[in-house]
Parts: sequence; structure tokens; C-alpha cells
Amino acid sequence: MGDLYSQLAIRYERACDYKGAGSVTILTVTTMPGNDVTHPVPDNTGYITEGQFYLHGGMIDPFGSLSRLKQQVIGSVTREDHSQVMNTMIRFYSGAKDAEKKQQMAFDLSPLDHKLLKFGELFQRRFMDINVALPLNDALDLCWTTMAECFNPEELLMRDNLIAKYFRRSGSTEPQGAAS
Repeated sequence: MGDLYSQLAIRYERACDYKGAGSVTILTVTTMPGNDVTHPVPDNTGYITEGQFYLHGGMIDPFGSLSRLKQQVIGSVTREDHSQVMNTMIRFYSGAKDAEKKQQMAFDLSPLDHKLLKFGELFQRRFMDINVALPLNDALDLCWTTMAECFNPEELLMRDNLIAKYFRRSGSTEPQGAAS
């Protein structure tokens, strides 16, 4: 059945491609009774071809969301730091979710756990709220600001040249290490 939807979507994309102006994009919605993604009969109101977002209470769930086109543009059409920033932000957010579970179970939290919890709160508010709308470069800059508010440069585990170029401490307009 999924193949039939894919073939239909391919035909639709071709039929709605306007020369020199792009194509029509339809935002489709799939609802699941009780937010149960394993429910066997979702209410399909369309078929998502460019990507999908899982929304829970007005917040995007980055772990269930996907895009089939992002790999074609990240770093080649977008800024050089896009891929590393995306991967680092998701890695830290995953760590924040683990730290939340530890906190809920009353385990002792490490200094890193506390940093991750702060990061997770900022990440959700600044990036995952469905009402947030930022141009890509502004979002990347905000990612760097968010990482700088929570972590030291060596904790990012990113390429040194990107850290030197983009990492700024709060209140600083100079890249990390530029002022001596």
C-alpha cells in the first residue's frame, strides 16, 4: 500500500511543478487515536513526501521527524556548520532526555546532567515549539548561542575550525579564542 502512495505522490509532485517557481507543497496531517503511533488505523488525510514532523502538545519531537531531502542540501546549499550543529544539538537533546529520566527517578545528577537539563529546556523553547519560525542562518546562530550558554567548547566534540569561527560566550561578539 505504501508504494501506491509513493507513486501517487511522485505524480502529484510532477503535476504541480511550476517552471522556475518551484512546486506546490501540501502539509498533510496524520492523527493517531490517543497519540499511539502503533495504532493500526491512523486517520490519513494525506501522504507526506518531503518529510514528517511528530507533534505532541504543540512541540515538535525531533526523534520521530524526518526529511528525505536534507542530505542533499546540508553543507552544500546551507552553511558549512549545518551538519555538525544539527548532530550536536540532537546529541545533547537526547542526553537531556536521559537526564530528565534520571531526575524523575531521583538519581544523583552529575554536573553534565545539569548542563543537559538546562540545554533541553532552552532547546525545546527555542527550536521545538511549533510557533518558532527562524531563517536557517538565524537558527544556526541561535544554536551556537544555546550551546555556548550550556557547554564549554571542548564539550561540543565538533571540528575546531567551526568552534573557532562560530562559538561565542554569552554577551561576547568575538568568536571563542579570538580575544587575547
